[in-house]
Order: sequence, then structure tokens, then C-alpha cells
Amino acid sequence: MNLKTVAAVGTAFGILGVGSAFATFARIESMGKNTTYIMDDVSIFDNAANINLYSNYLIGEFGPYTDRVEVGANRDPQHPNFGGIFSIAVGGDNNPDPRISIGGLFGRINTELAQYLPDAVIGDRGTRTNVPETVTNFDGFFGWTLANGSAWGLHVYIGTQDGGDKGEDGNYQVKDDAFASIVQADGGMNYQFSNYFDLEFSLALARIQYGPEHHNFFDDGNFSWLIKSRAFFTLDAINGELVPALNLKFIDAPGLDEKHAQVGVGINVALDRGFFWMGLDFIYNKRKAHDWIFDVASKTWTYDSRNEDHKYWDERTDIGGMISFGIERNIWWDWFVIRVGGQKSILYTDCNVHNKNIDRYKKDDGKKEYGICKDDGNFFSTNPLADGTSRDHVGFGFGINIEEKLKIDVTVAEDLLFRNPFQGEGRLFSRISATYSF
Repeated sequence: MNLKTVAAVGTAFGILGVGSAFATFARIESMGKNTTYIMDDVSIFDNAANINLYSNYLIGEFGPYTDRVEVGANRDPQHPNFGGIFSIAVGGDNNPDPRISIGGLFGRINTELAQYLPDAVIGDRGTRTNVPETVTNFDGFFGWTLANGSAWGLHVYIGTQDGGDKGEDGNYQVKDDAFASIVQADGGMNYQFSNYFDLEFSLALARIQYGPEHHNFFDDGNFSWLIKSRAFFTLDAINGELVPALNLKFIDAPGLDEKHAQVGVGINVALDRGFFWMGLDFIYNKRKAHDWIFDVASKTWTYDSRNEDHKYWDERTDIGGMISFGIERNIWWDWFVIRVGGQKSILYTDCNVHNKNIDRYKKDDGKKEYGICKDDGNFFSTNPLADGTSRDHVGFGFGINIEEKLKIDVTVAEDLLFRNPFQGEGRLFSRISATYSF
């Protein structure tokens, strides 16, 4: 879906009040949990070329709010972010292409890679150090389009913290050996072969590091690769698009190795005063880890870097599928839209614990701990049922569209309609995002 196609779709949806050309994390979280089979401004993080499709707008949000808070206590969402994308046309007066785009976002946590950070690391001296939260958290974009509207883009993400962490007083303080770093550089294209066929492709190189023994950016190994591709085939018969997609990840982090493949196909359809999409994916994921230990009492993951010369790998393999869908529709007024969506994965999981680790996980010393698998075995697994995160089964929300300029999207807390209003306070929403286009 190229620049001209998005502009046309955005105009059509604007008349209907849906306004899907500019949307947010809150929209995605409440309408199916992922962007694989639709074009949305959040797609810029999957393919940097898509910044050319969503130029000249500002975006911001408070961040996800899924923490458990005591009654009467106050706790704000912890990861707000904001930024914008700006474009300059360098073509003729009546042609938006070619154009150059530049953008940036401050504060976003790269959740796709941050999931591979442990809670703590044990260094060579045997000292346990908590892995700090990255604080730089910056996304930078640069993109351009050709005369035919095909788009290209570059993106860099930098999230790091070194030698400090937040102290008890709420300020950042010196903390020896505290280190965490996530760096990603990627490029992508969105090429229009015809009015009925667009192809996207992106390639990313990432570096995930943590702990005092992994400061050197060019340590052997520990480089990760991410490959994403999808195509949009316009189908007039359904007033929508057929979208095949591919997602590959090759993760290499200290003590951790993961290979992920996801292949699927979906459709998205413009409805009367609304929009619908559905996708079906095949999933293969194999994770290997050594000296990654989960402590049951503290509910934390710790990586022991002292044993890198004697690696006893545990393996966890998931094979299966996932179905997901999302729908939104205007009700009552043209400027108000409600959304609902969900995803369900059914995976067959095979756990294989290294013989050297079995006794460690089963020892009876009062301390319960284990690795990525407790024991050898096979079973079925699924994504979280209802933990309020973007990975669970169902989401619900609404959006407000003011004159096709200011758009506010809200993900509703999943327990809102079941809560006793006389029992005490609770969160009403789990995410609020907004964009302003100009």
C-alpha cells in the first residue's frame, strides 16, 4: 500500500469517520493486537519505509497501564512516548512524490527486543546486579519516495543505560556494573508494482547486551537479525486486500538463542462505516538458554554469566498456529468509533532440559528455581488469557476523531464492565494514545 493508495483510503475512511490512515498503539491493542495484516502508522516500526505514508503528524501516549495498584494509591503509566514525522515534497506542484521524510520518537520501549533482557545478571565476581531499565529509548527515521510513489526508509533504535540506575529517592544514581543496551538498525522498502500489488520488505540488525561482561559492542556473536515481508493484493470483489506475510527472527543474546518463523495470510475489508481484518499464521519458535534461572519466590529471571565456558543448553520448541481478528465501526456519531479484536494461539510445546540441569531444578533445598523449562516433556500452550497486556486474548476500545486532525484512541481495561464500583478504585483504561496531523 503506497503513499497514493494510503491517501485515497484515508480520505474515504475520513468520510466514514473511521480515520485509519493515522492511528496508534491503543488502536492496535484494542483491535486484534498486531499490525501484520493492516496498514497503520504503527507499521513504521516494522518497516521504516512506511514513514513516507504517514508524514506530517505528531504522536504521543502515556504508555501502557497494566500495573496492579493498591486501593487509594496513585501510579502513573511508566513509559510515555512522543514524537513526529515531517515530510518535504521535492516533486512538482501537483505531485506529492518524490518526497523526503524525517522523524523521531522519544521514550518508546522496543518490546520486541526488550523481552530478551533478564531481571538480573551475576558477573564473574559472583555479584548479582539488577539489569537497569534502558533510558535513552530513541527511534530515528529517514525516508524517501520515488516518482511512482514507492517508498524507502532507514531506522535506528537506541536504548541503553550504563553505570547507573534509579535509586530509592526516585533519582538516577551511580550503580556499578549496571548495564543494558538494545541497538537496532534497519532499512526497508514499500514498492508498488501496480495499482493492485504492493510489496514490503525490511531487514534489521540488532544488538542485545546486559551485564558487566558484555560491554564491548563487537563481542563475538550476540548479533540478531530480523526479517519482515508482506504483500498487499487489492481485491475489488471484497472491497479490501489479501495480505500474505513473513516474519523471521534470529536472536543471539548472552545466554540465549532463539529462532522464530511466522508465515501467514490475512484479509482486510472496508465496511459500511467500519473496517474488519482477520489473519491466520503458522508459528515455529525454538528458544535455547543456558544459566537463565527463574526464581519462584521473587518471580525474576537471572542470567549467570560465569558459566559461559561450560554451556548446558535447555531447549523449548513451540509449533502451532494463531488466528487473530479486529473490527471497528462508527456508532452514534461520525466522530466516535468502537473497536474489538483478539488473538488465539495454539502451540505444541516440547521441552528438553540438559542432563546437567535436571538435578539443579529438582533439588530440595527450599529454593525453587528452574530454567526456560522445568523438566522434559510435551504439552499444549497458548498466549496469556487475560493479563491486560497486548499479548492476551481479547481487547476492546474506542476512538475519537476531531475534524480528521486530532485523533484519540483508548484501550479499555478488560475488567471495567465487571468491576464493583463500590469496592474501590481501579483503572478504567490500559492505554491512551493520540495523533495530530497537519
